[in-house]
Formats: sequence, structure tokens, C-alpha cells
Amino acid sequence: MAEIRDPYVTPPPQDVPVFNTFRRKVLRPFYSMAEFQAGVIILLLLAAVLGWVLWRGAHPDPALFSAPELEASAKPAMEIYEPPVEPWIEPGSARMAPASGAGSALEPFPASVVSDGWRIAAPVEMFDETNLYNKINGREGFYKGFGFQKLHFLGLVSERTKNLTIDIELFDQGSAENAIGALAAEASNPESPPRLEQGGLVYATRNGGFLSRGKYYARLVGSEDDPSIREKIAQLLPALRDGLPGADLPWAFALLAGELGLPAGKVRFERENVFSFGFATAFYLVKIPDAEAEIYVSRRGSEAEAAALAGKLIQGFAEYGKPVDPPTGAPDGARFLRHDYLKTIDAVASTGAFVIGVRLAKTPEEAAGWLDRLREALGRAKLPEATGPTAVPALEPVSPNSVADEYAQ
Repeated sequence: MAEIRDPYVTPPPQDVPVFNTFRRKVLRPFYSMAEFQAGVIILLLLAAVLGWVLWRGAHPDPALFSAPELEASAKPAMEIYEPPVEPWIEPGSARMAPASGAGSALEPFPASVVSDGWRIAAPVEMFDETNLYNKINGREGFYKGFGFQKLHFLGLVSERTKNLTIDIELFDQGSAENAIGALAAEASNPESPPRLEQGGLVYATRNGGFLSRGKYYARLVGSEDDPSIREKIAQLLPALRDGLPGADLPWAFALLAGELGLPAGKVRFERENVFSFGFATAFYLVKIPDAEAEIYVSRRGSEAEAAALAGKLIQGFAEYGKPVDPPTGAPDGARFLRHDYLKTIDAVASTGAFVIGVRLAKTPEEAAGWLDRLREALGRAKLPEATGPTAVPALEPVSPNSVADEYAQ
């Protein structure tokens, strides 16, 4: 087939490059002597300039830095600040004793928190519901769930070992019940529960300590696991216990520890959303030693209110379990259910103005036995009367002397 060409387009000559119009050129294989000499001279001049600059820098002209007219004028000597050799301490924050008639600058902390070898890093800080997130971001909801009122913060710094610190967080939870509930919820080691000491709970870890005293809940957290931190925390716990105002123990300690002989350190208080039920509030719970089961009790404003709450609990537990027949000897009106997944027994009853129950029991007989013991203990214990229906009852305390120290765990 013959090639068809466009008559209006003239093809380029074959000997002219299309993309590169520069032909290859042979590089010079030599350079002239004049170019070589000029290059050497330029290098020598640059070296001379550099040498002159360096020499002038090492030998400056004294006249450039002298001011005879200023030196001749007589002026008072200027006081020059010299940095202190010790770390800066906020004025008034070092080892302070209570001021006469005015209280301690450490309040509400007792002055005994400061001892040899430790100093205060900064004045006491206070946080309330409006700015708690500035100090405890992400955890404020936990403490507010236990009636949070205020947080007082104090930091201690070791004077003997660098970078060793202890943070003391003192929560005002409004009542002894709330303080005990917050501590029990944060006690992380089930093998070493809190112990009862002089009307409050105490719990210690390798680099921390926790204390409930009256309405206060104290958290002591060291910067690391160090012998000096453990020694200081061991001093701080009794200092806070003796220096903070105390309060009577809640009535449930006289019932669960005093009457039933259960470990007082394992008694915990849940203020709201108990068992994940929004209607369940103000419950005391304790795990039975050497068993998976736990018992609980809640005092309501009246018998009718207690019976209504027990019925709601049965309805809530029925979503995850099936009713079973009460065993022989079970308290009148008690209801029993078997959990569909855990295969454990839940039992609920009301007696007077109290709701009592057992969770995670292995058999209906075990649950019935603890319900009966709870009902009898309520009959023996001298508990304050509950007055008036209320969603979260005002739990009146009893004297801590009614709970023997041998129940401390």
C-alpha cells in the first residue's frame, strides 16, 4: 500500500535532530596556563582574607570597647541577683507549724505531714465540682458518683533523693459512707483488702496509700517504688488518720462486721447504679470469705419502700435468670433465681425497712442460709430508725466502738 502524505506538512530533513538540536561537541582536553595561575591567585587571596578575619577577632582594638566618659562618672553599685543553690521554695510553704489563732496554712492537712527529709512543693490547691477535671481528667465522674464536694491537693518533694515525690489527694466526699465507698472501689488487690483502723479504712500498695477518715478519702501516690517513699507513706497514713476529723462508722459495719463477723475491710458502699440498675441506690455489700458469694443490705425509708425495691430487684435479675423454688427454711417472701449463664443463685427478700440479698451463691440452700443469718442479725443489732421515704436514705451512723477491732482485716 502506498504511503499517504499530508500535502500541507513538510517533513523535517533526515539529518536534523528532532528532539535535540545541539550536536555533540568535543570537550577541551586541556586548559591554559593563564587560567591555572588566576585560580591559584584567587585561592591565595581568599585564604589571606580568612586569616585576617581570624587574627582581628583574636586581637580586637581596645578603643572599640572603652567608654572613658562613663567610667569616669561615679554611680552607686548595682545589686546583682545570684541564683540560690537550693531549689526554689514557695514563700510560706516550707515546714510550717499551725499559726496561733489562724489555723495552719496546710489546712485541711495536719502539720504533721511535713517531716525531716521532705518539703512542700507548692501551697495547698483546692478543686471543686466546677474545675475538678483540671486535676483529675477522666476520673471526675467516679468521685462525683460518691458525693464529691472538694479536692485538696498537696505535693511533697524529697530533699535527699532527686526526683522523688508524693502526691496527697484529699477528697471531701460529704459523708463517711461515700469516703468508704470510694476507697473500697479503688482497692485493687482482693487478696489484701483494706483494714479497719480507728473508725476508718486503710489500704496500702508498694508506692501508695489510701485512707478513709470521716468524710475524707485520702490518696497518697509516690512517684516510684522506693524505700524512702514507702517509709514516708507509712508515716503519712497515721498522721492523716489522727489529724483529720473522724466520724462514726456507718450502721452496716455494726451489722455485717459486728453481728455476722465478716471482715470489716471487705465491706463496701455503693451509692448509685448498684448491680447496673438505675433504681438501686445506697447498698452495702461484702464478699463472703472463702466463697464466691456476696451478701448485701440496704435500708429504706419504710417497709413499703423496701418491699417495692425488692420487687424491682427480682424483676431486674429475672432478665438474666429463671425462678427456682425456695429451699426448706428460707425466709418468708424470699425469691430465688438461677442465673442463665453463671448458673449461680440470686436471692432477694425484704425484712422491715431493709432489703437483703445474696448473689453468686452456688446453691439455693447456701443463699437461704445467708438470708436467714442476715434477717436474724438485723433483729439483734441496735440500728437507728429510718424516717421518711427517700431515694437515697440518710444513713445515720453508729459509734465505731460497736465494731470490735478484731474484725479488722
